Amino acid sequence: MRRADLTTRAVAGLVDLLLIIGLDRLPDVIGFLSAAGYILVRDGLFDRRSIGKKLIGLRVVPSEEPGPPVTYRESIIRNVPLAAAYFLFMIPYAGWLFGSLALMAESLAAIGDNRGMRIGDMLARTCIVLDAPFTANSPANAGQTGTSDPTAMNAPDAKPL
Repeated sequence: MRRADLTTRAVAGLVDLLLIIGLDRLPDVIGFLSAAGYILVRDGLFDRRSIGKKLIGLRVVPSEEPGPPVTYRESIIRNVPLAAAYFLFMIPYAGWLFGSLALMAESLAAIGDNRGMRIGDMLARTCIVLDAPFTANSPANAGQTGTSDPTAMNAPDAKPL
């Protein structure tokens, strides 16, 4: 699997951010708790993908290849720094400074790491990869008709040699 580049991850993060802002706009404490809850468990939802990752085509996987599958536990661990920044933003004035610094530290860690892992990924031992798209030439489609190779034996107009 190919590791996701930072630009693709940022677009997925923007989609999730818009959803978090929408949840935060719900009345009273319900909005705060639903937004904080989504931040923490979002990578355990929808087959180990947040809504933004699902739309963009990314997946959270263990950073060690033969590792256990990612669960809600890893999602909570990897998103604790982001939830902490969200909580800091609730503090007037100083919270905006400290919340911004926390998000900047996460971003700089991802930019500086050769595998693109942010602090939360390092804590949870996870990484973000591109989801394998379904292609016409994949092994699952090898025996089906309609391939791009006109000499294939299973093509409608092919003649045996």
